[in-house]
Amino acid sequence: MSIKRSLARLAHTPPRRLDVAAVRGALPGQCTQTEHGELHLIDEYLEPHHHHGRAPIAKALQVSSERLAQLALDPTLEEVDISRALFFDTETTGLAGGTGTVPFLIGIGWFEDESLRIQQLFLPELGREAPMLHWLRERIRRSSCLVSFNGKTFDWPLLRNRFVMNRVRSPELPPHLDLLHCARRILKRRLRSIRLVELEREVLGMYREDDVSGALIPQLYFDYLDGGDVSPIAKVIEHNANDLIALAALVAELVSHFDEIHREDDPRDHLSYARVAERAGDPCRARSFARAAADGGGEAACTVEACLLTARMARRSGDVEEEERALLEALRAADDDELRASVRLMLSKHYEHRRKDLERALEHAAGAALAEGEEATERRVARLERRLARHT
Repeated sequence: MSIKRSLARLAHTPPRRLDVAAVRGALPGQCTQTEHGELHLIDEYLEPHHHHGRAPIAKALQVSSERLAQLALDPTLEEVDISRALFFDTETTGLAGGTGTVPFLIGIGWFEDESLRIQQLFLPELGREAPMLHWLRERIRRSSCLVSFNGKTFDWPLLRNRFVMNRVRSPELPPHLDLLHCARRILKRRLRSIRLVELEREVLGMYREDDVSGALIPQLYFDYLDGGDVSPIAKVIEHNANDLIALAALVAELVSHFDEIHREDDPRDHLSYARVAERAGDPCRARSFARAAADGGGEAACTVEACLLTARMARRSGDVEEEERALLEALRAADDDELRASVRLMLSKHYEHRRKDLERALEHAAGAALAEGEEATERRVARLERRLARHT
């Protein structure tokens, strides 16, 4: 049954109160009475030695906030205390968001000493969100930053709407690190998908067993509301917990590999880190990663791009020797005619304007037609020939 049909059926079904004892017995966690009402809470700790795949989650506590801010291209993260970060993820009644979408499971995680504490707030029946939202609000108040995966686009706008709809005052937000954007910047060159489960496999070496598909989760909750069957919800809770653990592990991996060059990493990742460092205003780090990308033995296109990045930074800093060296290295690495033509055009401009070597500028201009077109190349060659004639 589609989600739309499930909603329609629920709209015409008189509300019923679930048997709380049955829910408590079949699901992890317990029902807790708060000043704002009853809350179903799942609460667990992961010990400091816990690994998610091959990644130790406590490694997140070693993350440099300065490097984290650079990776996220967000200066507001420079002073955050990662030990007080709040990881969060939601499971919802729909995947498109909007005012009619309800988060029926809110997962949050934070470090206590070196252990990762995970709490999951479950909505046993619609219309009882206020206790969850008050609980979440208090945890956000205590945190130094939020960490999510696509949370800026999906999870937080959805939660903000629920605060409004339930007349619960929305918390003042600390800086928000959305790992989707960080992962996309670094891994888009080699991964077809930047879904969290894909990152778990490729970056963390974590393979989930018998995991529930995210696309099925809304329907599983509607089935639960319709018939009270809680057994599939246990799988959803496990799925959500794994998402939270993955966030902590992924922060550690992405930032640690930006903090220090790992020679065994894919050259395409080195190139991505170089570009991020350049955008973050750290040219020294950018040059180091670009060098690692060029020396990594990867595909020609990656090597050429790394060399061209080095050349651009050298030109910006006025280092003519380094710019020339990088451009010539790019020309040697180029493995197709169009790429070679593009590099030759850059070399022609370099020799004409920075080296004042018109003969070499003319030599490279003659091979640049595929990059700028025959007519433009003919004009460039003719101009250089006239200038040479005047100097001889």
